[in-house]
Order: sequence, then structure tokens, then C-alpha cells
Amino acid sequence: RVLSIQSHVVSGYVGNKAAVFPLQLLGLDVDVINSVQFSNHTGYSKGFKGSVMDGDGLNTLLSGLDENGLLEDIQYILTGYIGSATFLAAIRNVVLKVKAGKPNFRYLCDPVLGDNGKFYVPPELVGLMKSDIIPLADIVTPNQFEVEQLTGVSILSLEDAKKASAAFSRFGATNRLSHQP
Repeated sequence: RVLSIQSHVVSGYVGNKAAVFPLQLLGLDVDVINSVQFSNHTGYSKGFKGSVMDGDGLNTLLSGLDENGLLEDIQYILTGYIGSATFLAAIRNVVLKVKAGKPNFRYLCDPVLGDNGKFYVPPELVGLMKSDIIPLADIVTPNQFEVEQLTGVSILSLEDAKKASAAFSRFGATNRLSHQP
């Protein structure tokens, strides 16, 4: 089973709306928690409307799953857009809880921070992502902007990309896949 904790948009295909169906086509059962419910992704020039779930909301859902034994079969956690610091803390707690005693457990973190020089999330989440979340991940999939924000290295050349990769490796994630939009 996969626990996918990501954004949901009404219009467009990002977050859970983009991830769940392909995972199901691969034969995986996917439990979905939407970190936000937005009209569209946050990159639109006229903005977006919607709500952000906080850590208390996530903890409430996770508590219900846990009380019913529904976290026991989770072998993968996939996280994406996170809109608040309290939500990040709850993510950390659930990853540690589900991972305990499961040698084959895998955590894939897409550290959604922004793109094309623009933050989609509060910039203060960068430090928390770096210190609390990425070290728990088995696989991390940042884009170029996110790598630059997390490492402090501007990527303008192949040499810069190598420096950023070396800096990123210090966060502890065993596998990294970065992409440029």
C-alpha cells in the first residue's frame, strides 16, 4: 500500500491528482490525503483559491487510520506539496512511525517549494524540509529551483550542478533525481 500525502487541485494535474491513477494502474493500492484543496496550482498569475490542511488536521486523519490498523500495511509514503510547518512536523512523525520495523519501507519525497524562481510555499519551510524531512527520505525528486534553495548553490553550469549534488548528498537521502522544468 502507498500513503500519498500531496496537494489536490480542481483544475490541472499535479499532486495526488497526477500521482494516484498511475500508481493504481501499476496495481498499487493508494490511500490519499490531500495536503491542500486548491482551485488550481499556485503558479497561475492570478493566484488560486482554496484551503491548506494544518498539522492538527493531518494528525486527526492519521490517528483514525492508526486506530483502525490501516497504517500497518503501508510500505510506501509519497509526499509532495506541503503548505505549513505543522504539517511538515506531522509528516515527519508518520514517516518515522510507519517506517519502524519495516526494512523494505520506502519514503519518496518531492520537496515542492516552487519553480522558475518563485516560491509556491512559505520560504520558511526550506529549513524544515532540509533538516526534518529530506534526511528521512529514500528518494528525493527536487527540481532545479528546489535544489538551489535547499543547497544554496545557484545552478548555471554543469559544474554548479555537480556542486549542488554534492551539497544535497549531505542531507542523507540515498537516491536523488533532479529535473529542470
